[in-house]
Amino acid sequence: MSTVGRRRIAVVGGGILGLTIALRLAGPDNEVTIIEAAPELGGLASPWEIDGLVWDRHYHVTLLSDAHTRGLLRELGLEHEMRWVETKTGYYAGGRLYPSSNTIEYLRLPLRMIDKLRIAATIIVVSRLDRWQRLEEIGLEKWLRRWSGRRALESFWRPQLRAKLGDSYREASAAFLWATVQRLYAARRSGLKKELFGYVPGGYAAILARCSEVLEGRGWRSAWTRRSRESSPEPTGWSYRSGTAEPPTSTTWW
Repeated sequence: MSTVGRRRIAVVGGGILGLTIALRLAGPDNEVTIIEAAPELGGLASPWEIDGLVWDRHYHVTLLSDAHTRGLLRELGLEHEMRWVETKTGYYAGGRLYPSSNTIEYLRLPLRMIDKLRIAATIIVVSRLDRWQRLEEIGLEKWLRRWSGRRALESFWRPQLRAKLGDSYREASAAFLWATVQRLYAARRSGLKKELFGYVPGGYAAILARCSEVLEGRGWRSAWTRRSRESSPEPTGWSYRSGTAEPPTSTTWW
């Protein structure tokens, strides 16, 4: 394929966002190069493989309300392959797993009634907030302590935050909880009174493989680096400098 007259575009990062951008730009008028430091594409969505067993590196799930993700899967020809299952929720405490998929089960959790009421109020309050921007200025732990109380924070919220974010939960803002609750409630607000989680058989490994196939058909290229990268604007475009001695060491794209 001739490259005469084609725009040369670099996408830094081969995660889902970078791959989606490349899909939007790749075509007869553009020569797209994806630059990725890891040895494979996918970023946080890349899979593990041990002894031939492949599974998602991190926890991922698709909800009915995830319109953008489902749109990408539709573009890749994978949406019809999705499998949907009704979710079940559990609460693990004291060496026992307690079901908590409905109101009755929630009320039976081994928490003080006042703490359960405050946790429920916390979720209701955050689900009805429209101006989420102000939550970015409030620490998540501080916000939860204010609304749910110290006991509920330590016994209910903090273990979940550590499991999800590690020690970084201390740096998260209250907007994280808002985004999580809004996403989970979106399907119910549309009239569906239950949560369905969807997945593509083969996980994100299958999605990434299909994405690579589509990009190859559109004439994309990849450049791999192993160390730090720098990019800066120039009058004629953007200059990219790799931290490795291997080419490309310095390239400008328009």
